Amino acid sequence: MSAHNIEGVKCPCCENPWAAATGDFFARLCQECDETTVESGAGLSRSNMDFDVHPRDDFYLYANGSWLKNNPIPSGYPNWNSFLTLHVQSQENLKQILEDLSSKSNNEGNEKMTITDEERKVSSFFKAAMDEETVEKSGLEPLRPLLNECAQIATDASNGDKTKLASGLGKMAFDYGISLFFGVGVGPDNANSEHSIAQVSQGGLGLPDRDYYFDEDKQDKRDAYQNCIARFLTLLAQDNDIERSEELSKKVLALETDLAKAHMTRTENRDPHATYNKMSIHELTKDLCDDKFDFAAYFLEYSGKTSIEEVGEINVRNTQALASATEISLSADHDTLLAYIQWKVVASCAPYLSSAFVNAHFEFFQKTLQGTNELKPRWKRAMAFTESALGEALGKLYCEKYFDESSKQQALDIVEEVRKSLEQRLKEVDWIKADSTREQALKKMDNFRVKIGYPDEWIDYEPLSIDEKDHFLDMVLKARSFANSIENKEMNAPTDRNKWFMTPQTINAYYHPNLNEIVFPAAILQPPFFDKDADHAVNFGAMGAVVGHEMTHGFDDKGKEFNYKGVLQNWWTEADSKEYSDRVNVMVEQANNFEVHGQHVQGKLTSGENIADLGGLRLAMRALKAKEGYDDSLKIDGFSPSQRFFLSWAQCWRQNITKERSLQLLTVDPHGPNSMRCNGVVSNMPEFHKAFAVGDSDAMFRPEDTRVNIW
Repeated sequence: MSAHNIEGVKCPCCENPWAAATGDFFARLCQECDETTVESGAGLSRSNMDFDVHPRDDFYLYANGSWLKNNPIPSGYPNWNSFLTLHVQSQENLKQILEDLSSKSNNEGNEKMTITDEERKVSSFFKAAMDEETVEKSGLEPLRPLLNECAQIATDASNGDKTKLASGLGKMAFDYGISLFFGVGVGPDNANSEHSIAQVSQGGLGLPDRDYYFDEDKQDKRDAYQNCIARFLTLLAQDNDIERSEELSKKVLALETDLAKAHMTRTENRDPHATYNKMSIHELTKDLCDDKFDFAAYFLEYSGKTSIEEVGEINVRNTQALASATEISLSADHDTLLAYIQWKVVASCAPYLSSAFVNAHFEFFQKTLQGTNELKPRWKRAMAFTESALGEALGKLYCEKYFDESSKQQALDIVEEVRKSLEQRLKEVDWIKADSTREQALKKMDNFRVKIGYPDEWIDYEPLSIDEKDHFLDMVLKARSFANSIENKEMNAPTDRNKWFMTPQTINAYYHPNLNEIVFPAAILQPPFFDKDADHAVNFGAMGAVVGHEMTHGFDDKGKEFNYKGVLQNWWTEADSKEYSDRVNVMVEQANNFEVHGQHVQGKLTSGENIADLGGLRLAMRALKAKEGYDDSLKIDGFSPSQRFFLSWAQCWRQNITKERSLQLLTVDPHGPNSMRCNGVVSNMPEFHKAFAVGDSDAMFRPEDTRVNIW
């Protein structure tokens, strides 16, 4: 690295000029502070910070204030943050890949431009998604076959034919990916994670959550939702009878409200014990639903299996909701039921239809609910559609062109160092008293599986038929059915431990409690989350904390209920479990006191993510300090390693967000607001107080007896 020009550069401590620069790095001696520092070209950006804010007053604004001022929410988005910045860049990269594929497919006679069948499918799907003219000319026609099936289902229900009704709903769920009244899928059995079974859950709602149907402050959203239903029903009606559509929309909203009454809240739905109710199809049909719905017919249609024995046992996540839904499906009058089914179908398919449907969908689901001011350009929507349908096929192409394989080993090194921190913490944590609890915790940690980058085995898209003559909606529905067929292979069968639940181009990470694994897709291995050229403090404050976050999920209030094999099992002594719960309650109260636009965060709903944030950051800090040569006096760009560590964490969470979107997330998101994920977490850490000289009279100070101390 060549010497830098330091003219005009000032000390971040006292704003005095630097004295000298030598060698490959700045070796600068502040005339006033006598602080020796070095500066690197990678890592944190001072331009994102607001030095008019003191870190002891509001660390989030100190770290991100200038970025917040200079990065307004772009058109087409309800919020703007680090994740979305990278997502848009990922979309640009994928767009270039698809443009290259299009060129190759148009020159198939050229041997140097050979295109595989999978690449052809990706290219054809994106091309159809981009063909707005054809979609516009088709109008409602692509939806006609589904509307005919809607009419048949409503007729069968009105005739009291439980078998045909169930079969019709099963076909709708499998063939078109449209679940009515309840949701269905496949996942590991909580009692035996090596075996997967069918999973049935509450569903059938159009608003984001059950609370939207009852909270007083959401009446305006309910009114807008009813108007949206009426607008869509009018688009479907041949006679364009607006008054009739408005009348039916009220009935649809009333039906969904009845469904919502039996739904668990988001917080209740996090309880792995309450949502584990395994039973046979006979028990589900006869005992739970009083023989009001033919689940044998439903699952035979949905699964493609030939007998209920092949379907096997089923976990009913929400028993009361399912019992209520099956009764409502048969008791609703014909016109209400037909309108409800039509509404669910058209709402699911609207983004793939002509502009009348696209705009109506956008007006409510994005503009009203989230505050998005403008529809995204066609190519971005087409890209999202293609990723949804052929995500791993695109991911394979993305990794071949953009993933730096050298980053994978560096990330694995970080994982191992954070794991060592977790091991040390589990061995020394003093509030765990029983040796048996500690032994099981260490055993669970020892059995963590780690996936980084991309799958070892990619999805085989050969069975998915994509014909360029198909209408775009037909392609979408084929892709949905294909995805269901892949998932259904695990129904009453061994769990596929090799599959990924995120594509490589996804900027995120996850922990799976049944599989006891932490997964980091390729796309998250880039700044601000990971920078192969940055110093350790920056990478541990971001990527290290992300790794620690996912590891801690194995021991959060939900993850701790699963053992090292991913089986739902209580491996805690009663005393240790109570001590854990008491400590979690402190975190719940902290979150409860955090407000957004006058509304409080739901402490219990966000407790798992809050535990993981704090635990992850603590483990990462510990791992950083354990690095050979760690010296907190050696500064880079004026900041010590501990300061850079916390700044790196804070800058990951920079975000501008609309009021509508932030209030929506308060209701439905298990993650807390981004500013809380910064300030709320670091205020619990004495290392932060020391790094920025936070005193007991400062806003960022939290008294020791009110701090959370779990992991």
